[in-house]
Amino acid sequence: MPGGPFVPTAVFVSGSGTNLQAVIDATSVGRIPLDIRLVVSDSPTALALERARRAAIATAILTWDRGRETRAQYALRLAGAVRASGARLVLLLGWMHVLAQEFLEAGFDGILNLHPSYLPDDPRADEVTLPDGTRSPVFRGPHALRDAIDAGARVTGATLIEITPLVDRGAVLSRKTFQLRPDDDEARALERLHAVEHDVVLEGVHAWLQAKGLIAAS
Repeated sequence: MPGGPFVPTAVFVSGSGTNLQAVIDATSVGRIPLDIRLVVSDSPTALALERARRAAIATAILTWDRGRETRAQYALRLAGAVRASGARLVLLLGWMHVLAQEFLEAGFDGILNLHPSYLPDDPRADEVTLPDGTRSPVFRGPHALRDAIDAGARVTGATLIEITPLVDRGAVLSRKTFQLRPDDDEARALERLHAVEHDVVLEGVHAWLQAKGLIAAS
């Protein structure tokens, strides 16, 4: 992989960018050897863009013009922006658009996605065994946290996975559970979940770097 000890990276975000900030902070102190070349958002009002600008990271606002381009054409436009930045690793941190196959086949060394639930090691499974031994339905899709609350789940979590064509069914790099409270709505739960997500992202990126031989095993 080009880029020396620092892996050239693009981060895709749609919202406030708290996980982006955690990665920026971790790279600034040498905790993970990433060179963030580009932050892409599909929302021009995303606070994540301002976080990137404050860190002197290039930004791109790339929205899907459904009236003028197909999903595949949008995927190729996204891939072109990443390729132009020199990034080889793509982190999806709160990115709310399912990437088409054309992006997955663009030749990047890794595409990793943060998902707000506790996913199973077996990507085919629709139940997951929690650390305490109990079993829970797997919450996939764009509203996983809301779905867990609506289902009355007492535990959910966060997981960093490698992207595959099957949505939210990639290899698990890191995961942690998260306790839901009886009075939680999505906004309250998400505010607390962010701290768990930050740890999951950093641990998962670290695991991916180790698996690629880019950093020594700890």
